[in-house]
Parts: sequence; C-alpha cells; structure tokens
Amino acid sequence: MSDPALLARGYAECADVTRRYGTTYWWGARLLPAARRRHVHAIYTLARRADDIVDLAGPEPGAATGAALDAFEASFWSALADGGSTDPVMAAVAETVRACGIPDECFARFFGAMRTDLSRTTYETWDDLLGYMDGSAAVIGEMMLPVLEPGADARTPARALGLAFQLTNFLRDVGEDLDRGRVYVPQEDLRRFGADPWARRVTPEWRALMAFEVARNRRLYREADEGIPTLPPASRRCVATARVLYARILERIEAADADVFSARRRVPTREKLALSARMVTAREPMRLVRADRAAAAPALGWVADQPVVLVDDAGRALGTAPKSQVHHDDTPLHLAFSCYVLDPAGRLLVTTRAASKPSFPGVVTNTVCGHPLPGEDLEDAVRRRARDELGVEVGELRLVLPRFRYRAAMGQVVEHELCPVFVARVEDAALAPDPAEVDDAAWVPWGEFSADVLAGRRAVSPWCAEQVPLLAALGPDPLAWPTAGRAELPEAARAVPAGMV
Repeated sequence: MSDPALLARGYAECADVTRRYGTTYWWGARLLPAARRRHVHAIYTLARRADDIVDLAGPEPGAATGAALDAFEASFWSALADGGSTDPVMAAVAETVRACGIPDECFARFFGAMRTDLSRTTYETWDDLLGYMDGSAAVIGEMMLPVLEPGADARTPARALGLAFQLTNFLRDVGEDLDRGRVYVPQEDLRRFGADPWARRVTPEWRALMAFEVARNRRLYREADEGIPTLPPASRRCVATARVLYARILERIEAADADVFSARRRVPTREKLALSARMVTAREPMRLVRADRAAAAPALGWVADQPVVLVDDAGRALGTAPKSQVHHDDTPLHLAFSCYVLDPAGRLLVTTRAASKPSFPGVVTNTVCGHPLPGEDLEDAVRRRARDELGVEVGELRLVLPRFRYRAAMGQVVEHELCPVFVARVEDAALAPDPAEVDDAAWVPWGEFSADVLAGRRAVSPWCAEQVPLLAALGPDPLAWPTAGRAELPEAARAVPAGMV
C-alpha cells in the first residue's frame, strides 16, 4: 500500500492531466462521487501518458521511443506487483487497478496496441482498424466498467463507446495524425471514395468519405447507448455527458464542411458546462442522449460480442469466444453457415452487403451467411439470419455442402470458418432488406450467376467464390441438388451445447 500522501498527490496530478487534456472525460467524471471520480482520472492519465510517449516521437519513432514505452509499461507492472511506486501518478494508477479489480489482461492488450503505433502507420480495412482499436479504445471501456458499477450485459456497450470515442478522435485529428505520418482512416475507404488526406484539401471526394465515416461513428454511439440505462444514477449521468459531448464533435466536423486539416474541431467549454448542468438536474439523462443525432442511427452490431463456436480440424466444438475477438491475423476455426435462397423458377436471391458492414462492405454474395449461437440449431440460425437481414421466412432447408470449409484473408484479418451450406426455397417472397445489412437484393437465374462466377465475370465474396464450383458440380438444376444427411454435418454443427464456455 502506497503512502496516503503520495496517493493524494498522484490522484491530484491525474485530475489535473484529465482537466487539461481530456476535457470531455473531465466534465463527465465531475458527476461521479469523488471516490470513483479519481479512478476515471487515473485510467485516463495512464492512457494519456502512454499515448504521449508514442505521439510525441514524431513521424519516425526510433529505438528510444520503444525503450521509453517499455520502461513505462515496466513501471506499471512493477507498481502493480509491488503494491506501490515512488511515482505519485503510477502509485495512484496501481491503487485504482487494485481497488476496482480491473483485469491485468486489459492492460496487456492496451500496451500491445500502443506498441503497434511504433511500427504501423496505416490500416487497410475497417477490420484491421478494429483489431488495433480493441487494445487502444474498446479496452478502455472495459477498464471503466468496474469504476462505473454497471448492471449485467454492459461489456458490449462499454466497448462500443470506447470505439466510438476513438473513431471520433481519428476523424477530428486527421491533420495532426498526418504530421505524425499516420492515417487511421482505412485505406479501402480512401480508395472507394477517391479521397486523398495527404492533399489536405476538402474536395467532393473528401466530403463523401467523411460523411461515410461520421455515419459509421454514429452507429457505434447508438450501440453504446444500450448500456447507459444499466448504470447506477451517478454513472449514468457521467457516461451520458461524455457520450453526448463527444458525439457533438461530429457535428462540429460537419459544420466545418469536413475540414479537419486547418483546425481542430472542438465543443466550446460553455457548451460542456451547460450540458453538465442539465445532466445534473435531468430526471432521466437518456432523454438528452436520445436527442442526439447518433441516437437515431442503427447500431453497428460488430462489437455486439455475440459468441461464436470454436471447433477443431475434426469439427468438434472446443468452446466459444466473442466474435469481435476472434477475427484477426490468426483467426481460429469457428462454426458458420451459408444459405442460397431460390424461387420456384430456380432463380437465386443474390445480395450485396451493406457498405457500412465492417467486413466485406459492398461485396456481392450468396443470400445469407452468419454464425450460429451456442445451443442454437444450425437450421434455426439460418432462418434467423434470413428473417433479420431480408425479412424472409424460408421454407424447407436442404443441406448440400455439409463440411464446406474456407480460409480467406481481408488485409490483416483472416476469415476461417467451417461453414455448412444450405439451399432454401421461398414462394413469392416480399423482401424487406435491413439497410444495415444489405444494400441490394436481386433474383438472378442460377445458371447465369454460376457461369459468371466460374468465368470470373462477377466478383463475389471469397466464400461464395469457393462454394459456387462445388455447387455447380452437384448439377445444373439447384432445385434438384442432392440433400446431405444431418449425420454428415461436423459434430459441432449437429449439437452445440448451450452451456459451453
């Protein structure tokens, strides 16, 4: 246990750092009791110090920067192990971690992400960026949970809020990050819109790109909103204040016509003070949250942390893991499914994935695909996805490729799935696509679709590209493809124990 005077000094320094550099956190934390407020300050200051080591190194951080980060991380672990530190701030941070019971693995992920900034300056895809943000942003939300004392099911919204805050930072700080030689906006997005941040000019292409990223950011805030009502009153006011203030930065960016090069877009102090005062007197803080533009956006869904079923090479279930944590450069094999929906004429319902999807945005693919939940029958999972994505109730399902498996890279993220394939028939279906999932859906004759894919005339998702030749080999008429027996499914797909962990 550190000396009380040293701790008091450390927490005072943390409060000062938060007040000067993390004003949104500062105003939100003011609504917490003092005993919990100081823990917010300590977590913010740890992250700020690590970030400064990396950011102040300039566009070409050298060995000295890496050594400084190593030393800083070592001092953190030492303070945690020894029960204190002679550094007042580190002593306060260690006290917060112990008092709140914040898991060590959160900090391991955080320092890993900070180390990434020493060597990586761009991210090819949104999935790549999410992988980095798991340790630099989502984990900050996880660290805050023990401080805020939420109810059940708060982890997913907390992660979403951490991601939302950092994406707002990335959009606001494009110009500053260019000075450091970094571009956090995914390269695939820049190519898609024809936007060049290095030109440091607001062009029609740049405006379109920023509109897309702002919309994505608001969907993250919307997903985070689900957790605010689960918090106790003081924490609810704290988080609601920070959430609304941070999201208003997006409005400032829009008001500046997407100019994030000439100045940093800020929310004025008077506006922060006014909102904090309203939060104190508001009977229900969520009313102020719901008035924000982001509250009307559909939730992004990627950080929902739905569990996926991990399997071995023989198709046996190994356990489960959150979907957001298994998609990376060494993705473990997990259970999935694909379905090809046909009409009575043998036409295939072909979909185009929503441009806002975190993986394979805007890609043409088969009708639906997804992951079964633990304990969910595979056919029930297929029906659920068809209903959720397209508003379609499918009829009889037939299993045609019981053991299809594929592996496909998306930049630094790899898809690795054991993915049984089904066909389903619908009669005169009235489609109601979910715009968050599907940009377009069209009926295409199977012969035309398969011929185009096989000839390379139609670009499709990697799993669809591998499935089509196998399906074509079953015969020219998809309504007559032979049905595989349920016993041919991998063991994990036949029975997935609901209690598996």
